Amino acid sequence: MSDQDDYGELDSSEADEFDDAGVVAGRSVFGDDHGEPAWDDAGAAESSQLTTSEPRLQEADPQELGVWTDHTTAPQWDESDETLPPMEPHEPVGEAIGDEDFFGYEDQPAYGGMTAGGPPGMGAAERDMPMAVLVGVFLSAVILVALQVGPALALVVATVVLGLAAVELLSAVRVAGYQPAVVLGLAGAVTMPLAAYWRGVDAIVVVLVLTVVFGALWYLTGVGVEGPMRGLAVTVFAVAYIGGLGAHAALMLKIPTHGTGLLTAAILLTVAHDVSAMAIGRAAGRTPLSRASPNKTLEGLLGGAIVTVAVGVVMGLVGMPAPIADGPGSFWTAVLLSGVVAVAAPIGDLAESMLKRDLDIKDMGSLLPGHGGILDRFDAMLFSLPATYYVALMAGVI
Repeated sequence: MSDQDDYGELDSSEADEFDDAGVVAGRSVFGDDHGEPAWDDAGAAESSQLTTSEPRLQEADPQELGVWTDHTTAPQWDESDETLPPMEPHEPVGEAIGDEDFFGYEDQPAYGGMTAGGPPGMGAAERDMPMAVLVGVFLSAVILVALQVGPALALVVATVVLGLAAVELLSAVRVAGYQPAVVLGLAGAVTMPLAAYWRGVDAIVVVLVLTVVFGALWYLTGVGVEGPMRGLAVTVFAVAYIGGLGAHAALMLKIPTHGTGLLTAAILLTVAHDVSAMAIGRAAGRTPLSRASPNKTLEGLLGGAIVTVAVGVVMGLVGMPAPIADGPGSFWTAVLLSGVVAVAAPIGDLAESMLKRDLDIKDMGSLLPGHGGILDRFDAMLFSLPATYYVALMAGVI
């Protein structure tokens, strides 16, 4: 075949072959219904430069386009340097969360934590402080009443709190695009404190091992089919972070006679740090503390630490609560514990802020008005619980 045959008219033998196939001879497959070449509006002006053997393509039929769009609307990933366009600044994150998610999910008010005219990480509106105080007082009352009733009720309250926190975290990572084994992660986080209360610290390791084993089976059997590496990783992390750290509350409640007193000490010191750090930071904060949480300041951190140690001194002087502050040398044990909590609590707070910033959300949930989610309220406590338990263990008071 000649060059002219490649780009222009067909020779006579090929035309006969097309006639046999049912196509009208001499009619371009790209032409109109009358067998004439299809020209666009600019074609008439350029007709002097074109020949009839070089028709232009007309626009594709809408039905033909539909076939192509079925294959091209989903993002296609390759190894090129092209990147997807950035998310629109005000596009909500996680709006497609399904009905299977148990609780509300409060997204960043603006993409990337940015607000109009505000610094990164600042919310669109300040916290409702009166409501936050009211909710905080209510939670404190519930916990203190449970501790007074006995370790069994306190364990129930702690397990419920950890379960809600696990739901929030697993929902958050799902919205961010991960595919954790939600049921398995929730079961592990709830089972871990119960097992620790029943069998002690060894049970924490057993539950964590079982989580890895059953998590692998979860993806091997096809229950979870997307991203098994990332999905299993975030599932195990949720169980270790929520269940593993929170199970130390159960370990303290398991201590005969004074278990509730040790947990009470951990709660009092953590609350003292949270409240004082927030108040001092709002009143005198000038120096940003960490990129993970731009609202927190160095002044708030130092003020919270000083108040926490002061509360520990008072505990040592009055000899309460037991067993931290009622035995020989208990004063220095209480001071040591307060100093450790003053370090552990802000680390726990910043760690959760880091996770939220990585997931690009403002709060883990919206269950607690004025606070956000359960995990937003108890993030510092998750680090204070093991700190309190191991300080008491090393100090020989348990």
